[in-house]
Amino acid sequence: MATILVVDDEPALRLTMTMLLKRCGHRVCEADGVASAVTALARERPDVVVTDLRMPDGAGLDVLRAAKLRCPEADVIVLTGYAGWESAKEAMQLGAADYFEKGHDPRGLLERIARVLEDQERRQNALGSRAPLDGERAFLTVLFADLRGSLELLAARGLEEGRMILDTVLQAMIEAVRQEGGMVNQVMGDGIMALFGVPVACPDHAARACLAALRMHTAVKRYSEVLRESRGIEVQIRVGLNSGDAIVRSIDSDVGQDYSAVGPTTHVAARMEQMARPGTTLITAETLRLAHDAVAARSVGRVAVKGLPEDIEAFEIH
Repeated sequence: MATILVVDDEPALRLTMTMLLKRCGHRVCEADGVASAVTALARERPDVVVTDLRMPDGAGLDVLRAAKLRCPEADVIVLTGYAGWESAKEAMQLGAADYFEKGHDPRGLLERIARVLEDQERRQNALGSRAPLDGERAFLTVLFADLRGSLELLAARGLEEGRMILDTVLQAMIEAVRQEGGMVNQVMGDGIMALFGVPVACPDHAARACLAALRMHTAVKRYSEVLRESRGIEVQIRVGLNSGDAIVRSIDSDVGQDYSAVGPTTHVAARMEQMARPGTTLITAETLRLAHDAVAARSVGRVAVKGLPEDIEAFEIH
């Protein structure tokens, strides 16, 4: 059983979520706004906070910031409408664990809460068996993905329309990573960086990263077909992967905690993304070796990577 804080100014929505969560065996506390949420955070010490983004006395981002200060171990899920995705993206940059669009089947929210609680348990188990990952060497797979031609898209379609298209693509990429058990640690303008194999080690991190990349392409291709029919435009992404050792660390900043992987492994993954053709994923031989039979691949030959003494072989996967 977990303690869950539900923050929303709509009584009917709070009541519905409370009933569903209690049926799942959770202890639920409620807050009708930012001020009452801050008080509840100090009093209840929740495991999970589910908060609306827009309330009369403030924003869900204020609840998120308060949770990071008062209950740093708690995970926060933000509730948003489609028009609120920009704020949801900001919430994830500030450390939110997930987001959920209002109006969807509430069972989807329950699944997200269950996934967050499972992740908490895995983190606790990992911390009990090994040292914290601050500044520690880890063997992992790094993924970079971005939208091709995002600047041209924003310039041609206008800021608001371009932002909506870009955010939908980012949302698809983030969801693909989460479905394969990865962690999006950075959202960078028109792209993301994700890690597989940390903070909890998993032996199939390379396979999971490859499958996440393929999921991204499938989702973006589907969205591109909708855009082609409705707006006469197409979108494509490019993805790069590499596996190896890196120094994984977390650094506190003014907007939260930056968790990243540093070293040549990350540099090569970024280079794979930059060299990938639009609509494709480029991976290294090490990632392909670790992925085993999870994906099919073809060699594109040896490529030069700045900083490495020799060219390396790269592969496209499908």
